[in-house]
Amino acid sequence: MDDVVVPYRPFECMLTGFVNDTAVDLARFYKDGHVAHPGDPFGEVFAWLWDYQRSTAVSSFAQLMATAKDNTPDGTKLTMEELIRGLRFALHRTRLSDAGEFDAVERTLRKELPARFGGRTDL
Repeated sequence: MDDVVVPYRPFECMLTGFVNDTAVDLARFYKDGHVAHPGDPFGEVFAWLWDYQRSTAVSSFAQLMATAKDNTPDGTKLTMEELIRGLRFALHRTRLSDAGEFDAVERTLRKELPARFGGRTDL
């Protein structure tokens, strides 16, 4: 695959649109208590960001979570834990699917996400 150089602002816009669309689709098809799978394309983008801009990977996951929660049908509860479990499936084609690698992703998300939501622990 050829590399493409994209200035940061257009990259940021494309990433935001991709994450929002992914979150809306995830919310539309999510059923309480099931795996909240964001899809393989999200997993591949997340893995790439994790390697090159880890803080952007975490921000993208936070954006996915917030947008998905805002778009679930009334009465449907979507938790951070369900999304982290779903991320594991989405990363199956990446090096982050290795147990030790995914453990680091989980720890980082559990540590950093509450601060991005005003310190809430009920995510």
